[in-house]
Amino acid sequence: MKSRLKLLSILCSLFAYTACSDDSSTSPDVGPEISSGAEISSSSGIPEINSSGNVITSSAGFAESSSSLWTHQAGFSPCQFNFGAGWQAAHEDSAFYAGLDYISVWLGDNDFFNGFETRMFDMTRQIHATPMIYAYVIAEFGKDHELDDCDIKNHQNLCTDGADLIRNYFQDSILYRYQQYAAGFREQIEFQYSEQNPDTVQFIWLIEPDFYQYSESGSNQKFAHDSTAQKNGGIPDSLMGVYFNQIVDTIKAYLPGSKIAIDISPWIADISSEPDKMEKWYANFDLSRVDYASTSGGRTGASTPTIRSGNKATWAGVYQLLKKPILADAGYDAGGYGTGYNKAWGKVENINARIADGVLGVTQMDPDSLYHVNVAIARSQLNAIPNCQE
Repeated sequence: MKSRLKLLSILCSLFAYTACSDDSSTSPDVGPEISSGAEISSSSGIPEINSSGNVITSSAGFAESSSSLWTHQAGFSPCQFNFGAGWQAAHEDSAFYAGLDYISVWLGDNDFFNGFETRMFDMTRQIHATPMIYAYVIAEFGKDHELDDCDIKNHQNLCTDGADLIRNYFQDSILYRYQQYAAGFREQIEFQYSEQNPDTVQFIWLIEPDFYQYSESGSNQKFAHDSTAQKNGGIPDSLMGVYFNQIVDTIKAYLPGSKIAIDISPWIADISSEPDKMEKWYANFDLSRVDYASTSGGRTGASTPTIRSGNKATWAGVYQLLKKPILADAGYDAGGYGTGYNKAWGKVENINARIADGVLGVTQMDPDSLYHVNVAIARSQLNAIPNCQE
């Protein structure tokens, strides 16, 4: 009861619920993430909260907006806007993730499945969320060879030695890591969750953020920008598509229920001499094997048509090109440095604008403890997902 009252007090102070005050003429400031005048419908005018003080957002929970009655489906769904958070050692408790649709984890910094991923998957089972995997295997393997991200160091980085890394180590080391992680998740399901069929458990794999930087086109574009190029040349674009397929094959050999996301590099569209460059890049991939497109880098624009400030690519343009729903991320910067909860991606008007552009979800990599509360209140104000297919 004390935890319930405490959270209700927080909600009252943040979100201007009329049921929190006897004086209906007094309206406190509405929090910046929630549009004014929005209330979740219940008999008391406030969200339903369980005995742990968490807002209930299970598939059985209903909320009413001024325009429609909606039901939140637990776990990631293509027919609702999905909210996720990054898995962090500082927040390994169910209260922090309760009510979210998925939990994401960056994978690849070891050549074996380990306890960090194990605990993340356990949490997804506990709160009925979907595990999302940032498959950053090539870059993490490169860091084992003293290669930094391209935006961290100007020499001997993934934009100078990444292509050679793939040429020399793809089959015996990079694919091996994918195999180890996918097999590890499968074994965890088989031994700890025997009631679940590992062939049907849904994962979402975001394949290789910045994959474009290793390609011939990526290397040439980088060289034109700042005279940095891949040693011995970038990998031919068509071969990058072959590598992508082999990664997908390895994942699905162990987890066939997995969904696959292809990375968006917004700067591809910046080549004014080749306005169709992004179209040519994605032509190298079998998009029938792709379910989503995904951003990486954490600096995405919630309130703008462009995906990232300084680049030409737009949310709607990528969606129209790929015909794949987009998964956005926010809350971190170069080198994975956390920048805190991104309030712009909590504003209902921004999310609705991005829904219209084809965005299906957002990951807050570094949210605060009230993130799940903001999510629960915002859901009833979001527009329906156009043309969704389960």
